[in-house]
Amino acid sequence: MNKIDEIIHTVAENKKYHFCLFLATLILLAICMVLIYGPAYEHPGYDYYFHLKRFEALITAFREGTFPIYIDHMAALNYGYLSKVFYSDIILIPFAALGTLISPCEAYEVMLFTMTILCGLFMYWAVNIVYKSSYVAFLASILYTFSVYRLFDVYNRGALGEVFAFTFIPLVFLGLYHIIKGDYKKWYIIAIGFSLLIFSHVISTVLTFITVVLILIFYYKSFIKEPRRIYFLVLAGFITLLITTVYIYPLLEQMLANSYRYETNDWTLPSRSKIPLLYVFWGLICGFFYPKDISIVGIGILLTAVIFLRFFVKEKSNMLRSVDIGVLIGLFYIFASSQLFPWGRFPFTLLSFIQYPGRLYLLVTLFLALAGGYYLSRIFMKERSRFIVAVIVVLCSGITLYTHNGNFRQKHIDIHKTNKEPNPSNFFYLNGAEYVPDRMESAYHILFRGDSIIGLGGHVHVLEYHRDRGHLNIDIEVQDSDSLELPLLYYKGYVAKLEKEELAITQSKRGLIQIPVDKSGSVKVYYKGTIIQKVSYYISILSIFVLCIYIFLQKRRKPSKK
Repeated sequence: MNKIDEIIHTVAENKKYHFCLFLATLILLAICMVLIYGPAYEHPGYDYYFHLKRFEALITAFREGTFPIYIDHMAALNYGYLSKVFYSDIILIPFAALGTLISPCEAYEVMLFTMTILCGLFMYWAVNIVYKSSYVAFLASILYTFSVYRLFDVYNRGALGEVFAFTFIPLVFLGLYHIIKGDYKKWYIIAIGFSLLIFSHVISTVLTFITVVLILIFYYKSFIKEPRRIYFLVLAGFITLLITTVYIYPLLEQMLANSYRYETNDWTLPSRSKIPLLYVFWGLICGFFYPKDISIVGIGILLTAVIFLRFFVKEKSNMLRSVDIGVLIGLFYIFASSQLFPWGRFPFTLLSFIQYPGRLYLLVTLFLALAGGYYLSRIFMKERSRFIVAVIVVLCSGITLYTHNGNFRQKHIDIHKTNKEPNPSNFFYLNGAEYVPDRMESAYHILFRGDSIIGLGGHVHVLEYHRDRGHLNIDIEVQDSDSLELPLLYYKGYVAKLEKEELAITQSKRGLIQIPVDKSGSVKVYYKGTIIQKVSYYISILSIFVLCIYIFLQKRRKPSKK
């Protein structure tokens, strides 16, 4: 045995080195990613400014003292946008707190880097526990964290919600393992995982929930054998709803109070955004090479090769079966993302809100990255060969970073044309503006209407008005009873006061706030929030606190002598 083999053997035998080696590799690749791509604000993806603006709105709320109830009052030329309710800001909070000390763009970069590290750590932790192999966990985590589709989400799309989902989905499936096969008293892991996923991205949550149901069907015998597992699964669901009360109920409240553009937009229906077969093919083989002038959504050649590795695995075990189930689901999702899938027909029309079938590649990446780590561990059993395979996977991941960056920079020219500056075509950085009231037909109405207050009956003279942060202050002279249409998008939670008298707020024909006035004086309008928003905030805090106490007490209990 030569010196290199001795080192490899020492590392392989000493488990305390395994995690340290993985962590060092993860951090190294994450730093390489940052250095290769550069700051996201220099090459912003399609949704980058939308997420940056809601991030800045949270930072502003901290500085103005309006957190946790606030609206992005500077959005859409100061017409205001309630992105907080529709897109949860919970995960953003610690990074927004940092953003009060440094620039928002710098805090955003810290957030992306931190999520990359957490993504790798959670994947490693989950795989290591389920498959009892730090080697499988190492390979699966690197393949997952630096996968083609995740890089596409981070940079091409700037899809922060899905980037967060990448980080927390491994926790969901770790919790699912404990519900199905493991220690069901650790039911709280799936509750925590789903809660973080809901706070990250609702569409990814729905797709993950559907996937969890499919897996539960495969493992229904576990629940027949031990019905008590059903109880803990239901308990986890109930606790998840309590923890996410701060997001779910304010969202439902706004959805019931009004209709929004996402309900009538047909340009983002899955039936219209299915991936052509040629693009599906390129999505399977990209990573080391990209065709020109095509924006590729796919898993890349590294994860595609995993499918073929299966033919070299000869063992039969429950672990292999679980991996194979994931691969089968992944292959089905690749098919479902293509133009061959009938998204325009019932019952698949019920999932029209997912917008892009390509989102399924998030789960495809998870399953194939896991399969890659497991299959390679079964094919290469010797220490030296395993070391070589690990080095190759790391090097290939580095090459993927480099080649994808080249393709992204080329495509960025087109992205930059779309997002060069806030304008009506991108709805002033609201992009699709899915959560703008449906009565607001176009961003051009905001542009042409301007920052003006309109007396609908012609009986009100506006003497003066000005904005003070999130407050709109108006001095009026009233000749007869009338109504004012204000330059504010309508959302439930606004308050209008004429002197000390509170005015009824309704929605105008254009989706703006309308208030009745019958006497002269000073009017103040601002976003106060609703009772549901305030109560749900405390319910979530209390639920998290109780769950933490429960977990702490569970950890202190002595294990049974069974």
